[in-house]
Amino acid sequence: MIALVVLVALIALMAWVVPVIAATVTRNVISGLDRSPASGSIDQSVVEARLGRIEEAIDAMAVEIERLSDHQRALLGPASTASVDEEANRLRTETPR
Repeated sequence: MIALVVLVALIALMAWVVPVIAATVTRNVISGLDRSPASGSIDQSVVEARLGRIEEAIDAMAVEIERLSDHQRALLGPASTASVDEEANRLRTETPR
């Protein structure tokens, strides 16, 4: 009997807490959107700086991926590259289903 009362109390508490948290999060998201520039314009220097950092990060990732693939090729040896080439050729000539 006590377990049932505790369960009902927990359900009632959650029924009150969840909407309060959702309303608070929604209010914060909306207020964050209201803080955007009033004119609707975006500072180009900020955008260019951010795009530059993104470009540098992508270039760094590409270099690391190339380095890892070269290392993997070196570890597997020439026999593995031949089988990879054969598989690639087979996939290219296969007709799609």
